[in-house]
Amino acid sequence: MSLYNKIGILTLAISLGWNCTILKVNGQGLGNSPYSSLGMGELYNDSFSSNTGTGQAGVSSSNGFQINNLNPALWVRNRFTTLDFGLIGQYKDITSGSKSQRNAGGNLAYVALSFPVSPKWSLGVSLKPYSFVDYQNISKRNIPGTPYDANYLVSGLGGVNKVSLTNAFQIGKYLSLGLESSYFFGNIRKASEATLPTNVGADYLVSLNDRTIYKDFAFKAGAAVRIPLKKENKLNLNLGGTYSLGAKIGGTQTTSFDITLGSFPVAAPDTIIKNKRGYLTLPSQYQVGMSLEWPYKLTVSADYSHQSWSEYRSFEKSNDGLKDVGRVHLGVEYIPRFTSLSYIENIRYRIGFSHGKAPYTIDGNSINDTNASLGVALPVGREFLNSISVSLVGGQRGAVGSGLIRERYARIVIGLTLMERWFQKQKID
Repeated sequence: MSLYNKIGILTLAISLGWNCTILKVNGQGLGNSPYSSLGMGELYNDSFSSNTGTGQAGVSSSNGFQINNLNPALWVRNRFTTLDFGLIGQYKDITSGSKSQRNAGGNLAYVALSFPVSPKWSLGVSLKPYSFVDYQNISKRNIPGTPYDANYLVSGLGGVNKVSLTNAFQIGKYLSLGLESSYFFGNIRKASEATLPTNVGADYLVSLNDRTIYKDFAFKAGAAVRIPLKKENKLNLNLGGTYSLGAKIGGTQTTSFDITLGSFPVAAPDTIIKNKRGYLTLPSQYQVGMSLEWPYKLTVSADYSHQSWSEYRSFEKSNDGLKDVGRVHLGVEYIPRFTSLSYIENIRYRIGFSHGKAPYTIDGNSINDTNASLGVALPVGREFLNSISVSLVGGQRGAVGSGLIRERYARIVIGLTLMERWFQKQKID
């Protein structure tokens, strides 16, 4: 690849990352979600398209063809300079009692660049959304002593992103270590509005608007061990784990109050709080996993993740009733025949399953979240190094019952992986 093409890839990565930032701050996330009114909102998981297809499992192993973002220690397995770019889309069917709603949304899922600085040191940068807020609740209540009803609207929009620098090192033959240093940034806007009817042909609109801007650092460490079980690298036992430190994400909050009659202000807007400084507390998290790997043939993975959401505190020091949660991830990746010149035999197939609880509770009831996934990686190019990955996830969160909300969702993640041999010395015969 020429120098101009390499510069073009870097420019593409930077521009895609910038577009991701703009889209995430101003976009609609993955569609309306009632649960996004709690905590930091609806969370994206750390997996890229390849691990999405295996039930978000893979904290212990990496195939080296795509970036494994579940464990920073596994970035060192990518021997070539690798650009990963992904899009995510989601469809939801939401039911609560006799009411139901269908919606859809999409976003840029991630953009990441990894390159080997030396045979035992890889450096990477990535940009991806961390959470989104997108909800709207409408209700109507009678105004006491009048024949009129007031309409109430509670809504939220926005999200938090993170840009990360990853360092991964190979220690000896079997152990690798990694550190992900992330900078969180974004803003969340929440509004409470009441429309009050009058007999003059226009309605009063009373609104309380809150905007919080977040920005701060957080860290995640990882380790992975590859233990040969058979000679000539025919079977490996992989063990891996990560730990994300709890972090205090600083921010500023501004709250304003408005009253209008029709389109005309009744009084000048009042800023109740202006640039109030504070922070929210992100919970610690750990992931552990193991896998059996027949190199370039079959990998079977089992992971467990735990997140201490009881540690969470909002800007107002509220926990929002969030609970500690655990989750199981199971996944399989299969390549028919890696050494073959056949295109079909170099396609990578994936299947996965994931089950656990969401951190939210409704009237004391825990929320289960279960999904299954399928994935495929289609080789691109003469050497089959580049690929297009497609992962499909279908699942259900919650249940139908008194005051409960059931969400059935279908999610698709499409990833593009480009690999190139950079930073290698040229030999002259």
